[in-house]
Amino acid sequence: MRIILSLLFALFLVWLGGYFWYINELSLKKTDGTQKTDAIVVLTGGQNRLDVAIDLLEQGYAQKLYISGVDEKVTREELLGLLGSSPDLEECCIESGNQAADTVGNAIETMQWVEQNHIESLRIVTSLEHMPRAMVEFKRFMPELSITEHPVGRWRPENINYFNLSQEYSKYIVSLLRARASDQIYNGIS
Repeated sequence: MRIILSLLFALFLVWLGGYFWYINELSLKKTDGTQKTDAIVVLTGGQNRLDVAIDLLEQGYAQKLYISGVDEKVTREELLGLLGSSPDLEECCIESGNQAADTVGNAIETMQWVEQNHIESLRIVTSLEHMPRAMVEFKRFMPELSITEHPVGRWRPENINYFNLSQEYSKYIVSLLRARASDQIYNGIS
């Protein structure tokens, strides 16, 4: 029993050290505001993400905007109303998908859209704390693609919900492990 408790305590210490590393990485994360890409992909989850994505499209950072993970109940008209974009942009440049229910689904849905549209570079728009996990999944499914991060939000320690952040960190670990396992399986086959 003592060995099991010691092992659990050691795992907790490793997790805690990684958690502090994760918090530090988030606090240092900067947005690349100069890099243009073929497309912008925004992962649904908040109006501020949509606002940032449409603003980037209007400023010419990309020629297309893809909104991944739109609820099936939301019509195109409702979505476009939320965006408040110009009719010209709505017609030519904004598309959405409603099959994704989670981050892995966002990556798969986006991968299919990227292949259909011959996209070579993406700017991913999602929340600051979600960005590390999103990048793991997007790079796992599209390793050849050039991906630019565009996290929404700033690091403000006084506003951080450390419980929610620990959940996001734990999901990030799962994504890393899943990506590592899929690499091992792929390398074992080839």
